[in-house]
Amino acid sequence: MVAKKVVALVLASAVCLTAFSGCGNSASDNSQSTVSSETAGESESAKEENNENITVSMFLQDSADQAISTDLPIIQEITKRTGVNFEFVAAPNTEDQFREKFNVTVASGDIPDIMVSTYRDDMMKVAEQGTFAALDDYIDQYAPNLKKILDENPDYIRDIRASDGNIYFMPFIGAVKTFKVWMLRGDWLDKLGLEVPVTLDDWYNVLKAFKEQDPNGNGEADEIPYTTRNTQAGVLAFMEAFGISGFEANEQFFIEDGQVKYAYTDPRCKEALEFINKLYSEGLIDSEYATNDTNVWLSRLTNEVSGACQDTTARAYSLGTQVRAANADSDAYFVVVAPPKGPDGTQMTTSQMQAIRGFTAISADSPYIKEIVQLFDYFYSEEGSLLMNFGIEGETYTMENGKPTYTENIANDSQGRSILSMLNIYGHREWAYKQDIGYEDALLDETYVNYRNDMEQYIRPTIPALSFTEEEREVINSTYTEIQTYKDEMINKFIMGKEPLDNFDSFVQTLKNMGIDDVLAVEQAAYDRYVK
Repeated sequence: MVAKKVVALVLASAVCLTAFSGCGNSASDNSQSTVSSETAGESESAKEENNENITVSMFLQDSADQAISTDLPIIQEITKRTGVNFEFVAAPNTEDQFREKFNVTVASGDIPDIMVSTYRDDMMKVAEQGTFAALDDYIDQYAPNLKKILDENPDYIRDIRASDGNIYFMPFIGAVKTFKVWMLRGDWLDKLGLEVPVTLDDWYNVLKAFKEQDPNGNGEADEIPYTTRNTQAGVLAFMEAFGISGFEANEQFFIEDGQVKYAYTDPRCKEALEFINKLYSEGLIDSEYATNDTNVWLSRLTNEVSGACQDTTARAYSLGTQVRAANADSDAYFVVVAPPKGPDGTQMTTSQMQAIRGFTAISADSPYIKEIVQLFDYFYSEEGSLLMNFGIEGETYTMENGKPTYTENIANDSQGRSILSMLNIYGHREWAYKQDIGYEDALLDETYVNYRNDMEQYIRPTIPALSFTEEEREVINSTYTEIQTYKDEMINKFIMGKEPLDNFDSFVQTLKNMGIDDVLAVEQAAYDRYVK
């Protein structure tokens, strides 16, 4: 097929791994041999003479900053470099609406050539039904850059391999490991003569001082010391000081000594809830945590009502600026601190960016499976990685002292939009490629880069992404939604004092009666397969 020759250009670029000016516009045949610099330097006219463009359809989540379009600069640059044109099938930005459109699209049977999602289990289920192409042989033959990455990182293979043994996905590979960190108003600590909290007792004392000693200086007892935009998970983060992880909505299980455990049937959960209830009952954590959204959370902080939370390092960096902008006399700044140390000395966090954070699949019916694999393999190459991480040289970044540096129109937008927002406006999307940590370093002040890096020592691995058989999924689907609803209701009651913690054991028994042990057995079986 003549059209197939076009994406061989991508393979040529990916294999040679030289500067774009040397090989990005090269002509090539369909062989897998490494092209020479002379061949790589063939002109654009040779490309046009020997090849025809192809058009592929792609389903992906839209950005809140900018609707996906073939008119966006980065998309046009990809087409210019590879000869591949796109027809986008955009899905809504919100999780529920995205997943609904994903399911409707799959059910229709009209599958785009490419489907991109961050929801692994949804993608795995569809893959194992035969909707997506198995890519093992294609990666071996046509994706040298991705194959090298997978060979050097076998854990990645386990994360993208389905329970039937096949690989159906090309991954988006993250570089940043630290996710949510603990942060406090450093200027409030200074004003009240407080040390950075280390233990849970220290945290209690600092939050109590924030509430009682008027750190915002308005003469009113209006402080809500600790707030969150992560609803229940934001206050359950204190559980980790008791050695329990799995409090995030999508990570209710954790591994300990090779065993899968459920956070809310673990005996240590009761002890953790006693501490959190103490904070709540004394007004040290936000009484509206269960319904807060980002806007409420941000208003608590910018109005100088709250001075502590858990969020990303990038947020810690930007919050000080936002508080100062909203309050002319404020000297606000946030310090990032280590996770609270628990009663037995435990000091850890499981809040982390997973290495594999996105999944790109190809329809089993697409006529361009090989070409699409070659296309995405280009994004794992050196020059393709620069494009996907930093955008277009000269427009979104320049090279300074050997490092990409964002241009003024990206780094200092006249409307105050973030670098990430500006890259999205140019067309940046998180489909299959390998993230460069320099991408986030360029977003932060050096102090906060160091904060982020320092927190890595406290990270404890979470339960890996597991693959389930159809029978195992049926067990989960038939019981777990009801379990989750009951658990959320009861945990809030325990925290708020509406249910005495003396009833914790009966709560655990109810979870068992509802089938949590059956779910644990399924999780254990999937985990045992994963480690093998």
